[in-house]
Amino acid sequence: MKREEIVVLCDREVLYRAASLFGIQKNELQRVDDYEGAANLVYEFEKDGNPLILRISYTPDRNAALIQAELHFVNFLADGGMRVSQPIHSINNRLVETINAENIPFHIVAFTKGKGIRVPDNGYRYREDAPIEEYFQNWGQTLGQMHALTSSYQPPKGMQPRPDWFELNSSRIKSVDQLPGRLEVVRQHIHAVLDEIESLPRQQNSFGLIHADFNDGNFTVDYSNGDITVFDFDDCCYFWFIYELASAWEGGIGRIMFSDLEKRRTFMDHYMEQVMEGYQNYHNLTDEWLVRMPLFIKLIQMEEFLHYAIYLDEPDDTLQAELQYKIKCIEDEIPYMGFFDSIYSPEKPFSL
Repeated sequence: MKREEIVVLCDREVLYRAASLFGIQKNELQRVDDYEGAANLVYEFEKDGNPLILRISYTPDRNAALIQAELHFVNFLADGGMRVSQPIHSINNRLVETINAENIPFHIVAFTKGKGIRVPDNGYRYREDAPIEEYFQNWGQTLGQMHALTSSYQPPKGMQPRPDWFELNSSRIKSVDQLPGRLEVVRQHIHAVLDEIESLPRQQNSFGLIHADFNDGNFTVDYSNGDITVFDFDDCCYFWFIYELASAWEGGIGRIMFSDLEKRRTFMDHYMEQVMEGYQNYHNLTDEWLVRMPLFIKLIQMEEFLHYAIYLDEPDDTLQAELQYKIKCIEDEIPYMGFFDSIYSPEKPFSL
């Protein structure tokens, strides 16, 4: 069933029942706009003056057992002192409720809403009375706190564990061998990177259960003090911590992408220094892992390419220019997403 049909079905048969499970009316739910690749339906509501989020999952890879494992991890992080959007109980005292409609199980979870707003929703402007470095350090500190906590995390006996990254992305990995013949070099390089990463040692201080989608779209900032609250853990999986620092690196490029090479290098060096300063307040990764950051940045670019590869034959010049840029970087093994290479143009970022 297509997503548009799911939305209609949910509105017709699920929402009023889901709302009643948390003591509100259907008309109190306000739909949150979808984003590219959204896997859930998300609604906002208030109860007793508190802003809350209702999330509805319906895809087979988000079954009730895996959601329970996700919520256990979120509560573990909260118990460790991390600011996260915690799940709340339904009127039945359950964290996950399931409603069936047309043989589709819709899994319902409600969360507290993080204090403040997402920085992207404020035009990427940070607190007026604080330097932007505070934001960068808090980003790194939040990651470091999470990784320090997850280093000792063990799911309870009998609970279905969260998958590792390779299992979570199995369909995407399988799609590599379905690329057209003209992209044979791309296919080979993607497999080489995946094989290299999969062979890395899984050590307690460098590998564990991570958020796996940690970016400024998935945390709010309290503009009164800079505190970050993280949400959207439904992709959490077992993987190397350095992956999330590579994701943090990618998170900085939007602030300098229209500038010349010297400014891009200077900014990114300063930005990552601040992120790492915050990170190391809670957790340390050895140089053995930090030098692997370019490898995981390659992986992130490959993930992005595979996400958009279904559009390889679409008659869209802008999209094709962006795809060709990614292909060129992968084929020629250009590091850092080409951001510091002559292939990159500030006038047409990440396009050929």
